Amino acid sequence: MVLAHVRAGAGRRPLVLLHGLLGSARNLSTLAHHLTERDAELGVVSFDLTGHGASPPLPPGADAAALAGDVLASARALGLATPLALVGHSLGGRVALRAALLEPTAIGLVTLLDITPGPLDDGGDVSRVLEILLRMPETFATRGQARARLVAAGLAPALADWLLLNLTPAGEGHRWRIDRRALADLHARVAAEDLWPAVERPHRFPLRCIRGGVSGYVGDVDASRLEAAGCPVTTIEGAGHFLHADRPQAVADAVAAGLVGALGS
Repeated sequence: MVLAHVRAGAGRRPLVLLHGLLGSARNLSTLAHHLTERDAELGVVSFDLTGHGASPPLPPGADAAALAGDVLASARALGLATPLALVGHSLGGRVALRAALLEPTAIGLVTLLDITPGPLDDGGDVSRVLEILLRMPETFATRGQARARLVAAGLAPALADWLLLNLTPAGEGHRWRIDRRALADLHARVAAEDLWPAVERPHRFPLRCIRGGVSGYVGDVDASRLEAAGCPVTTIEGAGHFLHADRPQAVADAVAAGLVGALGS
């Protein structure tokens, strides 16, 4: 099995981008474009994680290790040279850390985009969005109807529009192309994991974290702990959790700065 993926650039140095929960490779297309535009030697591969986008559905009991294994297997199937540079947003960052625990010799760099290695709070924005999604019907007559239901449930219009990327035409209407319950269960398992060992155990690859200045996902306590473990933390002022959408050029600059040396540039 090879995960669905999108390529950008044709350079000899591979870079793997991993999106967050409820997202897909297309969410990172702007970041991929900025990176390949500034470095023609990069070949960026953005995967749809298992259970997302056009990739196969989640198996029962899937966790970050299962998703990481699929990423590593897909990278091998595509012939991507190791060690791999992984850049992961939110869920994608936790999958990258799990990949580093599974196969440390296959990893050359991990860059976390606004995610902590520690367990996440049970509540929070992601849990609230999942609760709303689970209350939605399976099908809608139109995308506009789906958008109206999501906004009426309390979601911001921009967030509702982003979630609508998970709708697909079905007959005369639209249906969810994702298994919402399976993703909610995945989130619960992944959020409970303590991935600090991937950061604090000895490792040969560099680790970096880029956080949004107005996001609460990587607080100052976590930032201090990351830096104490040798993981520099860059703060993108004015950016929220979706920092690559809020400040795309600044995030691309920060990611690119971390690639210098790690990929032989």
